[in-house]
Amino acid sequence: MQSLFNMPEDYFAGTVNRVDSYSVNITAPDDILLRKINVNGYVLLNTSDPNRRLVGRIDRVIRVQSEQQGYKEDGEEVYEYRVNNDVTINALGTLKGPGGGRDRVSFTRAVETLPEIGAKCFLLTGTYLTAFAGMIAEEAAGTANPLILGHYTMAPDAKAIIDGNAFFQRHAMVVGSTGSGKSWAAAKIIEQAAGLHSSNMLIFDVHGEYAPLVGHPNITRYRIAGPGDLDNPEEDVIFLPYWLLGYEDMLALILDRTDDNAPNQAMAFSSAVIDAKCKALEEAGMKEELQTFTIDSPVPYDLDHVVAELDFLNKERVLNQGTGKENNGPFNGRFSRFLPRLAAKRSDRRHGFLFRLGAEQLQVEYFDKLVDKLMHYNSPSRAGVKIIDFSEVPSDILPIIISLAARLVFQVQQWSDAPNRHPIALVCDEAHLYLPNSNRADASELRALEHFERIAKEGRKYGVSLLVISQRPSELNATVMSQCNNVIALRLSNQSDKAAVSNFLPENLGGIKDILPALGVGEAIVVGDSCLLPSRIKISEPEYRPSSGTVKFWDIWGRHKASQELSVAVQNMRRQSSGKIC
Repeated sequence: MQSLFNMPEDYFAGTVNRVDSYSVNITAPDDILLRKINVNGYVLLNTSDPNRRLVGRIDRVIRVQSEQQGYKEDGEEVYEYRVNNDVTINALGTLKGPGGGRDRVSFTRAVETLPEIGAKCFLLTGTYLTAFAGMIAEEAAGTANPLILGHYTMAPDAKAIIDGNAFFQRHAMVVGSTGSGKSWAAAKIIEQAAGLHSSNMLIFDVHGEYAPLVGHPNITRYRIAGPGDLDNPEEDVIFLPYWLLGYEDMLALILDRTDDNAPNQAMAFSSAVIDAKCKALEEAGMKEELQTFTIDSPVPYDLDHVVAELDFLNKERVLNQGTGKENNGPFNGRFSRFLPRLAAKRSDRRHGFLFRLGAEQLQVEYFDKLVDKLMHYNSPSRAGVKIIDFSEVPSDILPIIISLAARLVFQVQQWSDAPNRHPIALVCDEAHLYLPNSNRADASELRALEHFERIAKEGRKYGVSLLVISQRPSELNATVMSQCNNVIALRLSNQSDKAAVSNFLPENLGGIKDILPALGVGEAIVVGDSCLLPSRIKISEPEYRPSSGTVKFWDIWGRHKASQELSVAVQNMRRQSSGKIC
């Protein structure tokens, strides 16, 4: 590695002519040298400290118009052309040699020393690039279980290893257009996490595409109860009872804010829920909880009791002591629209996982069982990576329901004793569906966003990490994106999506967005705290592939005979379940 500090003249690229705060310009003296210089390549620049080199990325190459100078020689006019080729280089970090307490060559992302005017610049290519990439990989592989994404495109022999601690501590984002390999990248990370002895990860699967990953021994899958699971639910079916919803979340689900009586409805509903929870705690003999519970406490309560109370208020008549006549009560007629709307929600089988509950789901102990399913780390008796299939949840309430699961995890972590708090990662697939920009969100989506924004801002303190996956980064919530300090960007061609990603890159890496449309399938630009050097990486194929492959229209249309079972599809559509009888 010491050879990086004594690069041969064959790799000479030019000399420094300008130095800025984070960029350097060099002059390539002739066209032969210029042809060796490629945009997005890497260079080493000498500094005033012989034991340090500046590592940079080539951002722009310009061949300046030659200047013509004339003079006379032996009485004849002679013209000389001068070439002034200019190369712009963005500073990425510092390469340090042995000495000063160090026993080996190391790399840091800090730009500690800038080169002087006239300093030499060398191209980092060939065996030197492979050696440098290998050193980066070795530094990232300092843990016993390195997180390996694939190999460097610039150096195929060097493994692309990132810091797993920094990747999950500071949240991460995987973005890419449809068919770019986004699900493969996510699956590669998930299966490596599943291989750790005490892994803990929850995957929000919106379309059911991660089901094939259950082939891994440490990955299990649960389904949110669909219409066909309400009467005889199987072991892998999960209910998310209405009593787990916070007060504001419940109102976002059932309250029409445009109703003139909405404030009165919210106030009376709040009072009725508190009474119902109080009654439930008294019947269960939970005296300590009775003294401290709030409207948001996860306590099962009888929704029929709440409805009966609101119906009574809606019909209440009170005696006027002065006239002796009965008048309408203060809430009479205020719930004429609220109660039918609530009844419609409760009777809708699509919402059965919320309202069509059995005796088990109405017990206090159900919350303990649910938390254990969602949050227990990997052990010989159960898997640490849990896939939650939300594919049968109606799209209009999907944000509220996914945020409910995320909020439960965050609050359990928050109320855990710090020494016994086990970290957990939330993988948010198709995040643009439930983490949209605030200016595009409705009331229920805004409630969901509040929970995720809090996790993004405070999750690190309580051991909750976010891995956000989306094909439309331009539609993602800006607050959540801003907290993702690690970005794996696969091919993106849409201008707004490229701009959204580049907005969250450091200023000296903004030019990376121009590479995104040119990436191949499975290729990614990895930038962030977990990656010592912003790198172009070829993602390795995961052992367990998600079922997200693009349909090959032309090939299928060209077959002499193809399979099609429309009657089964129609039957499933009627039943609102895939092959299950209601």
